[in-house]
Amino acid sequence: MNHKVDILKKIEQKKLVVGIIGLGYVGLPLAVGFAEAGVHVLGFDKNEQKVNKINSGENYIKDVRDVALREVVESVTFHATTDFSEMNKCDALLICVPTPLDRFKKPDMSYIQSACKEIGRHMKPGTFISLESTTYPTTTEDFMLPIIEKESGLKHGDDFWLAYSPERVDPGNKNFVTKNTPKVLGALTEDGLEVGQAVYKFAIDNIHPVSSPRVAEMVKILENTYRLINISLINELALLSGKMDINIWEVIDAAATKPFGFQAFYPGPGVGGHCIPLDPFYLEHIAKKFQFDLSMIHTAGHINMRMPHYMYIKIATALNRQKKAVNGSKVLFLGVAYKPNIDDERESPALEIIDTVIQKGGEVSYHDPFVTAIKTEEKNELKSVALTEKTLEEADCVVITTNHSVFDAEYIQAHSKLVVDMRNVIKEASEKVYKL
Repeated sequence: MNHKVDILKKIEQKKLVVGIIGLGYVGLPLAVGFAEAGVHVLGFDKNEQKVNKINSGENYIKDVRDVALREVVESVTFHATTDFSEMNKCDALLICVPTPLDRFKKPDMSYIQSACKEIGRHMKPGTFISLESTTYPTTTEDFMLPIIEKESGLKHGDDFWLAYSPERVDPGNKNFVTKNTPKVLGALTEDGLEVGQAVYKFAIDNIHPVSSPRVAEMVKILENTYRLINISLINELALLSGKMDINIWEVIDAAATKPFGFQAFYPGPGVGGHCIPLDPFYLEHIAKKFQFDLSMIHTAGHINMRMPHYMYIKIATALNRQKKAVNGSKVLFLGVAYKPNIDDERESPALEIIDTVIQKGGEVSYHDPFVTAIKTEEKNELKSVALTEKTLEEADCVVITTNHSVFDAEYIQAHSKLVVDMRNVIKEASEKVYKL
């Protein structure tokens, strides 16, 4: 059987079955996108609660429209399962699993490894496989390929195709969603690239092919490392400006008037989300194998790792100037999501600052209209409190860690004894407003 002819015919006739492995911030929007295009989608996840929610039409990802999920589930275009043996029904398998770091800041490849083993055990010949998870260059060919071939007994190029296509999800972005965000794709063979483009065109408007998976893997690292380095630069300048009594926000606004050669980046308590805080460590991991020292990226990563500590010092200094210690003070944090107007607190610097304040004896509470409960790295569990005049007035210090658009600067300032603003919500510093 000519597998390429077979799958291209299924694509042309819209008889393709796509499997999405991992139904989180990347996988679920992608699954719904394919299903809306009329493609039959099977979603795979080990989390039974997620699977049950999807199959009952219950949405848990803000970037997915509730009505869109219900429609594709009710039309039986999209079905989720914990049974990975159903992969043998799929013509394409797209891997959207987490890629965290371990406690030593080394890539944790266990989720990708597990997905590859399941694929190898259950896939049928003629399957297109694509990894979307953030990882280091060479993962597709050196890490994934041997596992899949060993588990399946199939041969790449003859029996299946393997590719890498980095996710470009920007939670909360109203202008660019999965469908209209250009997608980079690199495959190990020309046939794999042709098949991959045909598969992805159901759900993505614009596919940008590159020569290999390792190029596509480096694209993802470049995109986020570019942001990391520039955010690190502005955070360091913000700390210096604070010592020099210079308003860094005014500096950035003035620099941004230059119509060429400058892009504005803004300081904050640290970087969050899955990608920017983690990507440099993925690149460092592979660079060491090539005996290459990424000194600039290493420095940028560690500048941002230290930002939560500097922000704790900012809180302690502000309280001290009010003749108070952190120990015993009531500290109210406004916002724990890593960026404004989303419900995602992954890698949020606010959580680390909260842990430090609690460790130093502070009585911590928080308000976030999008995140109802948190569990920090130090296992501190908190629930969001109502943002009222009383809540603000009772706090010895109010810390703005996320600039949600619903936060009213005048209201916060009017009812707070002391504010540490890390996000420029309150434009002017004063005796009771301390800015980053």
